[in-house]
Amino acid sequence: MIWVEILSRHRDITARVRIAGPEVRIGRGYDNDVIVDDPYVAARHLRVFRDEAGQLVAEDMGSVNGTFLDGGKSRLARIIVDGTKPIRIGQTYLRFRAINHEVERERVARPERGMLPFLGAAALGCVTLGIYMLKVWLTQTSEPRVSTYLTPSLTIIATVLVWAGLWALLSRIFSGRSRFLRHLLIVLVGAFALSLYNEFAQVSAFAWTWPTASTYQYVAIWSILAAMCFFHLREVGPARLWLKGAIVTTVLVTVIAAQTLQQSEAFSDSGRQNTTRLLMPPSFRAVPFRDENAFFGDIAGLKAKLDRDRNQAKPVEAGG
Repeated sequence: MIWVEILSRHRDITARVRIAGPEVRIGRGYDNDVIVDDPYVAARHLRVFRDEAGQLVAEDMGSVNGTFLDGGKSRLARIIVDGTKPIRIGQTYLRFRAINHEVERERVARPERGMLPFLGAAALGCVTLGIYMLKVWLTQTSEPRVSTYLTPSLTIIATVLVWAGLWALLSRIFSGRSRFLRHLLIVLVGAFALSLYNEFAQVSAFAWTWPTASTYQYVAIWSILAAMCFFHLREVGPARLWLKGAIVTTVLVTVIAAQTLQQSEAFSDSGRQNTTRLLMPPSFRAVPFRDENAFFGDIAGLKAKLDRDRNQAKPVEAGG
């Protein structure tokens, strides 16, 4: 008895066929034991049988596109089947197992979490919106209006739901499950991290006159977005995470390098950019303000230095 498993691209089992005889014939033709609807598979593509030693052997029956071991690029006429590595014919992956094949131990089921993930997502969303509204309240210089808080909040909520919905749709297409709540949690964690770093950059630039976090804010933003995309891709499909990570990292480095070059050119054209763009309460200022006399004293010292430099740079007159 032989079991034939048809696998997806992610090596998930999509179908199992039980063959009671000692041999299995696979192809697109209706005279096969297992019919594969793949245009790149021959009418009679593969034969699986037991050799004299009792091992399962997959033998190509003269197909045009050949038979390959999973991950291999060399066509193989005969393959010893071990029940673990799939075989590719056309664009279809197959795995063959005997009736006595040992399966893995059952996994321990996770306890039901009930409403905990929903409550966590709601709490995280409320905290993120609260940080944004607090920033609006602290920097507001006009009369308070409901639209000042309501319109941006609805925009943020709609953006988060659309972002999570698109990734859930991709997950549904490629893996068969939407996992909307997981994608929503990824978006909310990313939005929370973005809001925290944004506030840290603004406050540090205003309170301590430390412009580094604000100057390179785009690096943190792109890094957080890249991390979000990687975790979304992991939820879409856990296969080949190293390749997905390499692609995300390559795109991240390219975007950061391009924006760094753009900012350096803008700096050379227009000079130093502003450190802070938001007006904050004076109580947020951690570095003490300098009084008027200290400011004009520095100006006088700078003027004296410039005068000395001009005198030293004057050319010596002829005959003097």
